Amino acid sequence: MILTLKSIKRVVISGSPGGGKTKIIELLKERGYIVYEEYSRSLIEELKSDNIINPFLKKPEEFSQILFKERSKQYLDSINITKSKGNLVFFDRGVHDIYAYLLAIGKANETWKKKITNFKYDFIFLVKPWIDIYKNDSHRLEPFESAKNYYTFIKKTYKITNEVIEIPKTSVDKRTDFVESYLSSYNG
Repeated sequence: MILTLKSIKRVVISGSPGGGKTKIIELLKERGYIVYEEYSRSLIEELKSDNIINPFLKKPEEFSQILFKERSKQYLDSINITKSKGNLVFFDRGVHDIYAYLLAIGKANETWKKKITNFKYDFIFLVKPWIDIYKNDSHRLEPFESAKNYYTFIKKTYKITNEVIEIPKTSVDKRTDFVESYLSSYNG
C-alpha cells in the first residue's frame, strides 16, 4: 500500500484596502483554519509612535523591507506545518502585496519583482474595492480612490505568478463560504 501525504496549500486573501478581507480571515480562523494575520497593521502602529502619520508613504523602502522580513517569516513558518484543517493555511496579504504597493506609488524596481517570484502560493483570492463597506481608521489612511488604485496593482502583481479568484460582494459568511467551497473542489 502506498501512502500519499496531502501537501499544505498556501492561500492568500488580499485585495483592496477596506474591501473586507480581514473579516474573512477572522471568520476562517473562527472556523478552525490556521491563519497568518496582516503584519502591516502592527508595523503602522509601531512606526506611528515615532510621529509618522503614514509610515508607508513617508519611508516606503524602509517600511517595505521590514514588512518583507515579517511576511517572509510567515511564509517560511508555513512550510513547517504538516497538519491543518483542510490542508490549508491562510495569509492576510502575501509577499506580493509589498511589490504591488511600491508599484502603485512609483517606487518598485526589478529587485523587488525578483523577490516576489521566490514565494509561491497555491491560491490567491482578492476582494474588490467596495464603497459600501469602506471605512478609514487609524491604520487605513488612504481615501477610497487610492484603495481602488492599490487594488489594480495588487491584482496585476499576483497575476505575474498566479491565477486570481475574485470574491463576490456579499455578506462575510457567504464570502467565507465561497472561499471554502472553491478550495474544497481542489482539496478533495
